Formats: sequence, C-alpha cells, structure tokens
Amino acid sequence: MTLLFEESDLQFKKNQVGNKMDTKSSEKNLFVSKRILLFKSKKNGYLFFCGNSNSFYQLEDENVPYVKKMIEENDDSCLPEEIRQDFIKSGVLLNEDDDSFFNRMKFLSYRIRFSKSQLALTIAPTMACNFKCVYCFEGDRAKDIGSNNVTMSEETLNQLIEFIRKSGAKKLNVYWYGGEPLCAWNKIKEFNEKITSLNLEKYEQRIVTNGSLIDEEKIKYFAEQQFKQIQITLDGKEETHNKNRPMKNGDNSYQSVMKALDLSYKYYKETNIKLPIVIRVNISKENSDEYYELYTKLNEEYENLFFVYPAFVRKNSNGDKHASSCLNFTDEAEFILKLAKEKNIGTSELFPKSNRLISCGANLVNNYVVNSNGDLYKCWEDIGEKKYCIGNIFEGTKDEKNNNYDYVMTASGFEVGKCKDCLFLYSCLGGCPRVILKNIAEKEEVNSICSNIKKNPEEFLETYFELKK
Repeated sequence: MTLLFEESDLQFKKNQVGNKMDTKSSEKNLFVSKRILLFKSKKNGYLFFCGNSNSFYQLEDENVPYVKKMIEENDDSCLPEEIRQDFIKSGVLLNEDDDSFFNRMKFLSYRIRFSKSQLALTIAPTMACNFKCVYCFEGDRAKDIGSNNVTMSEETLNQLIEFIRKSGAKKLNVYWYGGEPLCAWNKIKEFNEKITSLNLEKYEQRIVTNGSLIDEEKIKYFAEQQFKQIQITLDGKEETHNKNRPMKNGDNSYQSVMKALDLSYKYYKETNIKLPIVIRVNISKENSDEYYELYTKLNEEYENLFFVYPAFVRKNSNGDKHASSCLNFTDEAEFILKLAKEKNIGTSELFPKSNRLISCGANLVNNYVVNSNGDLYKCWEDIGEKKYCIGNIFEGTKDEKNNNYDYVMTASGFEVGKCKDCLFLYSCLGGCPRVILKNIAEKEEVNSICSNIKKNPEEFLETYFELKK
C-alpha cells in the first residue's frame, strides 16, 4: 500500500488535543470513519482517500479485499497490522465514532474563534482608487463615508494604533486593502512607524493591490518590511484586462502591471531577494480560454518568479448585472480538470486544501476590516456597506444586527446541514462565510459553498494522482 499524499496528517495529529490517538491503547473499539472514499480508477488501480487527514493511498491489488471488507463490515480486525497502524495514524480508524470526532473538532474550532492572543486587521487606508473596474463590488460606497474620510485622517490613524494597543494582542496580522491601498502610500509607512511603539511579539503584513503604482521605492520597502504577500490582479491578456480594469486617467492598466512585475524581476536579479508576489488571474466566461497563454507568458518571462493562480469571479446576487459572465459550478470544475489534463497545470482546487479549523479569518472574533473612516466590518467585501458595519475604532464594536455573531457562529460547515457528513468537511469547513450568509439571506444558492472537487471527487483525485506520479 503506497501513501501518495498526506498533506494534513500533521494537522490531524495536532487536532487530537487532549485526546491524542495512541496506537497501543487503541487495540479495541476502533471505528471506521465515514469520511473515506475507495474507488477503482481508470488507469491506476484502486485509490483510497481519507477526509480526516487528506491521506491519499494507492492500494496494491492484494490489499484491496482487506480494505473493502473493513468498509463493508465496519470492522478493522481483517486488516494486516501494518495497514491497520497506518490507518490509525491517518484517521481512517478512529478511537471514537465520527459524531464524537466531529464534536471535538467543532469544539476546537470555536476555541480558536474566541482566542484573543492574535489580532487580524484588514485595513483600507483609503477608499480611493485609480482604477474603475467594471465589476467592482465597492461601487459608490466610498461616497457614503464622505469626501473628508476617503483617505484615513491622522486622527483615525492614531486611534487605530490605540485600538490595537487596547486589544492586548501581542501578535498582529495586517492586510492592506482598499480602494487601492497604494493611493495612500504615506499612510502605510506612517502606520508602520507608529506600530513599533507597541513592541509586538510578532507583526506580519500583506497587501492586495492592482499593481499599477508599484515603483522601485515601494519594491525596496516591501523587501525591507518583509511583506509576507503582495497580491496583484490580472483579468486575462492585455485587451481583456484593460476592458475590465481600466484606469481612470485612460492609461494602459495592463502595461502598468507589467511594469511593476518588470521592476520586481529586476530587483530580484540585482539583489537575489524574491518578493512574495502572487498574481491572481480573475476567471470568467469572457477570459477562461486566455488563462493558459497568460500563465505561460508570465512564467516564461519571469522565470517562474511569481506564483500565478486562477480565481473565479463570483456574483453578488442572482440579479447581479455581471452574473451572466460568471462560470457556474460545473464550468469551474471543467476548467480545473481541463487545465490539469491538457496543460499539466494543477491548481489549489484540484486536491482538498489542508485541513483546518476555520475557513476564513472572518470566523474569528478578533478579526476586523477597518475602513478609512475607522468603521469596522467582518469581511472585506462588506466594507463601506453600512448595514454590515459592526462598530468603529473610536467607540468599539456595536453589533446591533448580529453581523459579528453570524460570521463567528453561523457561517461554518459545522452549522450547515449538508456539510456535516461531507467527505471534505475538514478541508472546506463550508467555504466562504460570506457566501453561506448570503445564501441564507437570499433563501437560495447565490454561489455554491462547495469546493469544486465535490462535483466529481473520483475524477479530481485521479487527475491529481496523474499530475503527481
């Protein structure tokens, strides 16, 4: 029996907090987990997957009858000892039934959600932007906060530092967001100067930017400040990108991004310092056939220096004027499989994500999105939309509409009925919390909460195996 992949086995063992599985003390009363899948693949014999740890096996022919019998009779006594011990380690065999294991994972998840040891902030130093993307969900929200508050004031910035100090957290994670955060470049630098006064044990920062304002000064600053991630978005090849993401001043937005990448590549060649740039390529019906060419171009020109990945554009509602351009769940699955089978390119959607206890930072009590005027939200897609505001940094949280409660307590695979018995629960956890809440509010499925692998797990897993072998 060959263990092909066990990305999350460490996470599985780590999750046995207070109840670590001991193979010696588990000789009796073991339970065969329900979160397993055994199937005969088209080219590679029998493959076996366990959702408790993302363990993925290729079975030798002589071991297939043992595993089949274990599943059919819900009894592990038929297994050879070596396989049995391996299955104990990977969560195929549990020392408790699946419901008890589920309840323990749920408890651990909620314990993390209410932890105050770390503070995570998505900060919009400005709601201004030099792009006018056709599908921008922020729309005219910047107008609602008033012209004096589009960019963060000195008073608000100082109060933000005080808000962080009062939280008592010794670890801080910051995502710079917007608007376009680099439109308020001086505010980012000023924040980083002021934050040193708090003597944090750990401080990490990342940024989501359209890339057009990146120059040599900013590249050097990103390196000196040790940014953990710099996300830049493209919408396909030049013509499509410029159509969807035009600059307000009429300049070529695609070429402005290419200039930023050129400078980053040059900096790497001169200093051997690799900036953690990830290039998100938005995928819709309009540009899905452009991805491979763009992916190849970027990797060839920059020698695989940047991580390039596809991200599907999702609709905000079934009445969204851009909804017709979004790929549906089946189209997304076909895109992922075609990319792997025909182009030999794997994506993060091809195999379940690492098992985790929350699906998004929005699940955490100590996670906030901070608008340029100091208003607080839970999700960056809610920013500027007053009905989702949960308070502000001057007065604290005031969750009259239960938005904070809903993100922390309701928007989870542990609470969604169809998720509880899913093979991929512990890697997906119900997906995007905002999508869960949106579907509940609309009383219909606006977007699927499921990972694309759910469409056809056997085909996805075998395709992944073909890429890895």
